[in-house]
Amino acid sequence: MTTRQSQAPLPPGSTIGVVGGGQLGRMLAYAAHQHGYRVAVLTGGEKDSPAGTVAEIEIAAAFDDEVAIERLLAESDVITWEFENVDVGIADAAVSAGLEVRPSGKIIATAQDRRAEKSALETAGVAVAAWRSASSESELETAVNELGLPVIAKAARFGYDGKGQARIERVDEVADVWRRLGSQRLVVESVVDFERELSVIVARTHLGDVVDHGVMENHHVNHILDSTVTPAHLSAERSREATAIAARIADEWDLVGVMCVEMFDAADGLIVNEVAPRPHNSGHCTIEAAPASQFSQQLRAAVGMPLGDGSCRPAAMVQLLGDLFLEGEPDWSQVFAANSGLRAGGGLSASSVHLHLYGKHEARKGRKMGHMTAVGDDPDDLLDTLVALRQALTDR
Repeated sequence: MTTRQSQAPLPPGSTIGVVGGGQLGRMLAYAAHQHGYRVAVLTGGEKDSPAGTVAEIEIAAAFDDEVAIERLLAESDVITWEFENVDVGIADAAVSAGLEVRPSGKIIATAQDRRAEKSALETAGVAVAAWRSASSESELETAVNELGLPVIAKAARFGYDGKGQARIERVDEVADVWRRLGSQRLVVESVVDFERELSVIVARTHLGDVVDHGVMENHHVNHILDSTVTPAHLSAERSREATAIAARIADEWDLVGVMCVEMFDAADGLIVNEVAPRPHNSGHCTIEAAPASQFSQQLRAAVGMPLGDGSCRPAAMVQLLGDLFLEGEPDWSQVFAANSGLRAGGGLSASSVHLHLYGKHEARKGRKMGHMTAVGDDPDDLLDTLVALRQALTDR
């Protein structure tokens, strides 16, 4: 382990310390190995985690385990994140040990707390939905009255994939929602009437260089991302506006790393919904569609190397959830047949279909188990084919 605070790039052979052991860390590890770097992961407790099974070092311990944190720091030359809902004391300990933390602990802390995030976005000068903070049932009722119905009440801390939130349609629902969300601090947002959901994956170096992957258009089912196409169905002007917003946040927050900025395309403009200070599943198609994927960019930013070309060819992605596994292992022969040069679904050359499984041992409803991507000429045709192929996985 090399202790350094300098801006000199870390050479291949250095160790990337990753906080989190999930699939994002797994794909980061693949990118790191491709470029000659080693990986150590702190999983949060899981043994043989998706990232840990491909990393050189897996530390299967809680994120607040001081001994485990000390080991991660001792093994690592830089610290990065694949999961932000952790104790940011890890960042403080890393800085005290002389390690760069990319992105910074300040950004991680901001993204953990919806109130802090909303305030930081407004300070950066970007539009967000009208919102209020509520720390009691009476404050929640006041927020509802001020914002007008309907609203979305969200747990202020540690929420993702729709967890810890509820829609309020009537004032008489306030008491029940307050109890159902755990009588904890909330952020209450006006419901945005939008045409499409968008995201921009942006990377930024310690020197301030910024590269994005264009604009992704996303579709969610039950609050979980189901599919993505790129480029999004936007005018050139609106696309430039979206990437400019992401770059502005990255600059204002002094990002060093990768960030996903999720937005709504609404009648009165682009509204930023939330930010993830790491790679994002809406950027999975960059693995095949871009010369430098979101994981390559995360690696490059972490070690201080120049960013790569993030421009994407037309592509689509569908998520593979645990629901597909509940009646047994899916029929993967459908995908492998595609990769043998047969024709899949809507006429897409099956050789353009790419399967990614995350190595998770237990399938649960709604759990992300893998994804499929396709690259070609028309993202909508690609998506139609992937959806049909996903359906065929469970045809028995």
